[in-house]
Formats: sequence, structure tokens, C-alpha cells
Amino acid sequence: MNYNFSDKVKDMRPSAIREIFKSLTDPSVIAFAAGNPSELSFPVEKMKNIAEEIFLNRSTEALQYSITEGYPSLRKQITSRLKERFSIGIENDSVIVTTGGQQGIDLTAKVLCNEGDTIICENPSFIGALNAFRSYNTRLAGVDMEDDGINITMLENALKTHKNVKMIYVIPTFHNPSGITTSLEKRKAILELAKKYDVVILEDNPYGELRFSGEEIPTIKSL
Repeated sequence: MNYNFSDKVKDMRPSAIREIFKSLTDPSVIAFAAGNPSELSFPVEKMKNIAEEIFLNRSTEALQYSITEGYPSLRKQITSRLKERFSIGIENDSVIVTTGGQQGIDLTAKVLCNEGDTIICENPSFIGALNAFRSYNTRLAGVDMEDDGINITMLENALKTHKNVKMIYVIPTFHNPSGITTSLEKRKAILELAKKYDVVILEDNPYGELRFSGEEIPTIKSL
């Protein structure tokens, strides 16, 4: 029997991230390309104790299916933490538990974007997000970065000139791959432009709590 893949699958490109991670299987290689945390930072004993407590007292609850949005108690805890840590006030119903940031990015594109829609991204940007956007046949419009974040003049020009702009994708804090942190002034400007042109901001904040020096800058969502 001959199997014919869908046109979408035929157009898919190999994952650059997957290729990077292949190098990690070689113990002689010290790879700086992948964003892996130090193994010394893993809270092994703490996680072991938590796992033991769960399987002693909540094993059925832990192993059984839950609702699609995620375990209710966990969502409640996430909601509380977002409010206390980042001043983001949302309801439990606005929180969805995913396998990670990558799935969250993919789901956002899936529910918001149609084929041919435009997503404005920082240039350069996170390759995993770009691959997710391309899988939905969207058009990507890159806007150059400056020392304090995305070029605001170029961003507004992109919003004016590109058709069907659905989303602005940004990594404001410790940007991947440049490491740039967007200034508070520019975060406010991005928010105002999104309101002006009626587009969604997809704010990716995987490194927001990895600051060791300097003043923390509020997330765009909290503004």
C-alpha cells in the first residue's frame, strides 16, 4: 500500500532545534547552542520527595485523566502566582496547562491565524516559534532589533504595510537568541501599537525569572 502524506506535511522543514539536540548525545561535546539548564540545578531530592508524597496519598488522582485545560488545583496555583509574582490579574478559566512554551505558541497560532495571515516577529527570533508559525502557512515579517528592543518605527511600518496582521510575537526579557531585554518605554510602545492596529501580542517569557542583576521590568501583559 502506498501512503501519501498531506500537503502540509510535505511542506514541513526539519526542526533546527532537533538537529542541535542530536549533538548533545555525544558526551565529548559541550554544546552552547541548546538552552539546557545545568544538571547541577535539578532539584532531584525535592522532586523525589514530592513524587513519593503524591503516590502515597494521591496516586489515583495523579494517574487518571483530567480535563483538557489542565489539573484545576494547578491552574488555580498558576493564577495566584501570576498575580503575586508578575502583577497579572486573570481568572482560572484563562489558564491552560500545556506541555511547555512551544505547545502554547503552537496553540496560539492554531486558534488565531488563517493561511496567509501575517505574524510580525523580532529579527532574529526563536526558531521554534518560527517553525510553528510556518506550519500554519502564515507569512512572517521580521522587524530588526536595537539595543533596547524591537525597532518601534519599523514595527509600526510593518503594521501599516503588511496585510492581515494577526499577531506580534516578542520575547521582551533576555531575548532568544540575542539576549536583549526590551526597555519599559518600548514595551509600552508595543502595547499601544497593538491597540492602535487591533492585533494580538504573543509575549514569550521563558527567561523572565533568570535575572541576577539590574531592575526587573514589568511584562507587557502586566501593563
